[in-house]
Amino acid sequence: MKRTYMIAAAMVASLSAGVAQAATTESAKPKAPPAAAQAAPAPAELTSREKAGCGAVLVILGKVATSYPQLFAQKGNDGRGAQFMLEAFGAKGRMMMDEAFEDGAEQGVKPTKVYEDGLGFLFESVRPEPGESNEAAGKRAAMALLQRCTGISTN
Repeated sequence: MKRTYMIAAAMVASLSAGVAQAATTESAKPKAPPAAAQAAPAPAELTSREKAGCGAVLVILGKVATSYPQLFAQKGNDGRGAQFMLEAFGAKGRMMMDEAFEDGAEQGVKPTKVYEDGLGFLFESVRPEPGESNEAAGKRAAMALLQRCTGISTN
């Protein structure tokens, strides 16, 4: 199970490393790290913004699992376990996004704005801290996002 979690974390890290790279070129001025990028937050209900952002990441991971089974087949049972977990993440992500869109509709917010706000949460979460490499930021953000988005703790 821990190996499967680490595979998922590595996939999120690779996705977020590119976002971290884009974030550093977007804004070079130092800022205090956002709350989501600091130590893992206490388990609390996700905001609509977090649901949209987490949902987007989890749906992508689920799509990778269903669209590229060959990536997992070569790893035997470990690969199948990782694929199953990522597919489950995708299902959870769809539910989270649906909830975020429903919350937005109740407030009169269009789905596009809900989605963009979710992406904003993700971009803030993967912004490197001062002196941190993009790779380190990607790994840190991946672990924090997976923990926040799935409730799975590495402890």
